[in-house]
Amino acid sequence: MRFALAFLLLMLAGCSLPSGDQARVEQSLRAYEQVRDGDVEGLKAQSAPSLQPQLTPSAFEGLQSYTVNGSPEETKVLSWKATQVGNGEAYYELVQQLEYDQATVLLSTVMVRSDGRWQIAGLHLNVVDPAVARAAGAFTFENKSPLHFGVLAAAILAPILCLVTFAVALWRRRWGWMIGSLFGFGQLALNWNTGEWTMQVAHFALFSAGFLKGAGPFDPWVLMVSLPIPAILFWVLRRDRPKRAKPKKSQSVAPAVPASDDEPL
Repeated sequence: MRFALAFLLLMLAGCSLPSGDQARVEQSLRAYEQVRDGDVEGLKAQSAPSLQPQLTPSAFEGLQSYTVNGSPEETKVLSWKATQVGNGEAYYELVQQLEYDQATVLLSTVMVRSDGRWQIAGLHLNVVDPAVARAAGAFTFENKSPLHFGVLAAAILAPILCLVTFAVALWRRRWGWMIGSLFGFGQLALNWNTGEWTMQVAHFALFSAGFLKGAGPFDPWVLMVSLPIPAILFWVLRRDRPKRAKPKKSQSVAPAVPASDDEPL
């Protein structure tokens, strides 16, 4: 029982994701501010030698056209990736979202570490309309197929079945079924926006369902459903019934022989 609970806690802890390097986030935002403010020399000072010749006046003006005046209301890290090359060199790729009232700026930065110093090796900017971004990643029911609604219904019912089975198994003290009922096997993943789906057989998931959406404004919703086989078997095999009482062991006693007053001949 203790081993099963410890395993469950480890599974839940594994769902947490590490955070990015705050120093690299600040360096990327500083590079954006230098482009926005027209500080060419400041950007060159923190750029890698491979990027400096590319920062011509025309290229810098092109980057500046994708910036928005003023400070963003909110900044958010969408993704990051750190790669260790060797000999002290490393690469860091970072994508951020800068929110303004009138626009959303997507900032992609590639940084390289050489001789212990991080430098900007690449910078890409894109500006999108917030209304367009919200519509692209919205969860709507318009123009959806029966597959969409079937997966959505399964994604709602599967966790309910898992939780109900867990509670009943706990009440009946069926510890193995209690832990097993929380997991589903196989997975059907549906892209809610495009309708594309994928199937994985060798997969197990907690609560037999889930959903995710990328941090980017254009990232779609993805619904994931697994088959709650342990929970289904729990009810099919009628493990919800109380356990039968173990029969008591019978003990035979030899009948007592009455004593006789007659002496043997």
